[in-house]
Amino acid sequence: MTGEHDRTVGFFTIEPEASGWPAAGGAAGEVAFVFDTWLGDDLVRAHPAVLVTTPVKTALRRLQAPTGFEISRARIRSSAFFRKHNPGKRLPPCWAIRIHGQSGRDDMGLTAGATIVVSRRALDVLLGFRIGRPVLAQYTPGASASRPTRGEADEA
Repeated sequence: MTGEHDRTVGFFTIEPEASGWPAAGGAAGEVAFVFDTWLGDDLVRAHPAVLVTTPVKTALRRLQAPTGFEISRARIRSSAFFRKHNPGKRLPPCWAIRIHGQSGRDDMGLTAGATIVVSRRALDVLLGFRIGRPVLAQYTPGASASRPTRGEADEA
């Protein structure tokens, strides 16, 4: 095995559930998001950020010297569509994961195409929570296509 292969074995692409769109009118630097749907996952894509529930935020902050991301409070709300189709359903508090790391080096990074890349240790944290609908694949630097797995997180 080459050093290049060994270095990339510990990184994965992940594309979480997409549940809405960025909200307009937020304060500068604030992540604001409107939910149209929510299937219950603890990890949701809110491009360019990622949203997580409080338990995931807490677990990620427990990583020893995490790299490539920052966590801040997100402002979320439900759309009229969400309220109509989910009467009485409340959204949990969410936190924004701002990803600024280098793919294949940091715990979280974005490729040039905005694909999220996570280290094995970050993925291990995420797999401890409900993320049943992401697309997961082995990260290969410079590869134009990968073989994703859609479905339950334990298939990864």
